[in-house]
Amino acid sequence: MQNNLIKNSFQKSPIFFLLTLGIAIRIYNINSPIIGIHSWRQSDTAAIARNFYENGFNLFYPQIDWGGNSPGYCETEFPIYSFIVALIYKFFGVSEFWGRLLSIICFLVASYFLYQFVSKILDKKVAFWSCLFFIILPLNTYYSRTFQPESMLLMCSILGVYYFNNWLESEKWRDLILSGSFVALACLIKVLPIIYLGIPLFYLAWTKFGIRVFSQLSLWIYSIFILASVVLWYYHAHQLFLGYGNTFGFWSGSTNRYNYNIVLTLHFWTEILFRTAVRHFAIFGLPIFLLGLFITRKSSKEYVLDIWLVSVILTWILVPVTSLVHEYYQLQFMLPGVIFMGKACSQYFDNNAQKVNQRKIIVVLLCLTLAAGSVIYSIDYMLKERIDKSAVFQLAQQVKQNTEPDSLIIASTGSDPTLLYLSHRKGWLVNHSDVTEENILYRVNLGAKYLVGSFNFVESYNFVVDDNKKKIINKFLNKYPNILKDPMNFIAKLP
Repeated sequence: MQNNLIKNSFQKSPIFFLLTLGIAIRIYNINSPIIGIHSWRQSDTAAIARNFYENGFNLFYPQIDWGGNSPGYCETEFPIYSFIVALIYKFFGVSEFWGRLLSIICFLVASYFLYQFVSKILDKKVAFWSCLFFIILPLNTYYSRTFQPESMLLMCSILGVYYFNNWLESEKWRDLILSGSFVALACLIKVLPIIYLGIPLFYLAWTKFGIRVFSQLSLWIYSIFILASVVLWYYHAHQLFLGYGNTFGFWSGSTNRYNYNIVLTLHFWTEILFRTAVRHFAIFGLPIFLLGLFITRKSSKEYVLDIWLVSVILTWILVPVTSLVHEYYQLQFMLPGVIFMGKACSQYFDNNAQKVNQRKIIVVLLCLTLAAGSVIYSIDYMLKERIDKSAVFQLAQQVKQNTEPDSLIIASTGSDPTLLYLSHRKGWLVNHSDVTEENILYRVNLGAKYLVGSFNFVESYNFVVDDNKKKIINKFLNKYPNILKDPMNFIAKLP
């Protein structure tokens, strides 16, 4: 009787099963500190949240930890994710748990509305399979419980598309306002949704209005609101860079996101496509996706999925360096991607006897996807979140024990702020090769008290320190001795 009750509940409410599954596979290690894959990105996000909490809740002045003796105000994306986490800190105290939990909640909301959207443009069977893949694929799982706004971005993306589609059917201003709000927020979190959401939304509008789309006052208001929001924020963010010199490299700084020469190289495309196939689709999910691509479209509206895929690929070309370096820039590909996977499973799991062999192939591919995804997630990602295996976490504990809480430190961790965040210190980031007496004493005059670092790693993801760099550090430590007995790490008290 209990089994029948569970079966009936699943049949009546498959989304409940999916969301429960989504929570179950993300709750593991939710208390983990900021270590592991892309800890540098998470550390900046977490630092901004902690600084909001400690220094006042001024949404328009995000602060990083690596601003030296300055307030640390930084040119960055709209920090709504960090701000919400900071508000949670006010009631429950500072803990990475709350940032990870917010990411999970955003992902669950995204999953729910993905199910609703696919149910509208296709059917509930496709919606179920689409959401199942959305929930279980390895990088979707990992980045939906990290301390960064990727889950919120996915949520805003699908909500924006969902409510826009609703508006096309109902023509209610409420739906258009909700869509505009979520799309604007997505574009504030990352600028690229202007492309990979804007083009599909334009196509959806075209399916209803045709050439009359250009004469729709409501769409002009919608578009101007989104663009104005983006322009106003990023103009303000750039003023922060001009005033304080800190940036994540959107329009300023030394970061080159727009080296278009690499787009013409084979390395660029093989790297991104290989990464997408292996890490995002877990290898065996890729054939399922490709099968879905070849299923006949039943309506003109369904082609929005193809346009969505192409639009995401277009953004890889527009910011090639960023797309090549950051694997989470391919996450948006998975929103339409999993729908094609859902279409394949829905079609080949029907009761047509002629497709028995096709069903067997899909079952094998599905099982292999689950197995490969589990291995990728466990070994390549979760294993790196073990505290006892984290060199940067161990060094951070030494910094906490051997330096004063308000002391400014110079962290020789390249561009990686993980050590600063974990040790709850502020200061400067330098490379090993920059550890010269002239450079260090310049920062001493600005208030630096300690030089800290490791002979084991530079950035938390770079475990190679060549002999020349070690010689540079040792030469400096001959004059300013290492106060640690640990031969692998160093903390030098500065004059």
